[in-house]
Amino acid sequence: MNKQHKIGQVYAQYIRAENKKNTQERYVGKEHYYHASGAGKCSRQLYFQSVAKVEPTNLPNSTADRVMRLGTVLHKEIENSLLYSNNININIKNNITNKNITENIRSDEYIAEEEIVIEELSVRGFFDFLLNDGSEFFLYDLKSAASYSFTRVFDAAKPYTMKHHELQLCTYGYAIKEKYGRLDGMYLMYYNKNTSVIKYKEVPLSMLNSAYMFWANIKKQHASGLPGFEDGVSPVMRWECDYCSYLAHCNPPTGYGRYSDKHTIKVRK
Repeated sequence: MNKQHKIGQVYAQYIRAENKKNTQERYVGKEHYYHASGAGKCSRQLYFQSVAKVEPTNLPNSTADRVMRLGTVLHKEIENSLLYSNNININIKNNITNKNITENIRSDEYIAEEEIVIEELSVRGFFDFLLNDGSEFFLYDLKSAASYSFTRVFDAAKPYTMKHHELQLCTYGYAIKEKYGRLDGMYLMYYNKNTSVIKYKEVPLSMLNSAYMFWANIKKQHASGLPGFEDGVSPVMRWECDYCSYLAHCNPPTGYGRYSDKHTIKVRK
């Protein structure tokens, strides 16, 4: 085998090492919290992850790891650009001595990847980007999407709602409002992976309570143990089972999965 053909293997090892490092830094010792990014997901999956704390058995393959890594790299690039903007604003202010001019300069400050904790709900996570313009706070959650999904979300005639994306954003929004005392707007920031087009979808602040209720219900369900199978709850969508890291622990009934007959469910007894 030519040496250049091993590059993919080296990259796969690197991604796994970076993922392990991220887990060690962010989650080890805090496994009892639900992940805020799990909002809108299967109740059984959340139970296995944060209550039973079992080891994942169905891990992503190298191709899936590379796809997710691109999202991580994109997040980091935008985070760096916001920090760059912060530094420019600081330098401008420091080099202007005229008070009247300084007061007219926008005091935009971006906060990126900050930890949030909602102790009441046992939820913890890291939001993407928060803009503080000096008087108001605006939250952004970045989502990279292929053209098909991107087009569906922004279809003018019949826009498709990614409910779990909205619940994730609202989970962060709820925590930010609790921490900073206000939140004036929140947006899903979609990046088209095929065209690099960026579009924003505003999510109404009235939905903050939906995220609270989602997690309150999850906590209530899990207080009674592992929830049973229920469409729309566990799992939310049946095709999710094919991609679940806890598939071997869960052992879903016949009929769950992307290629299954979605109208004929045979529950194991």
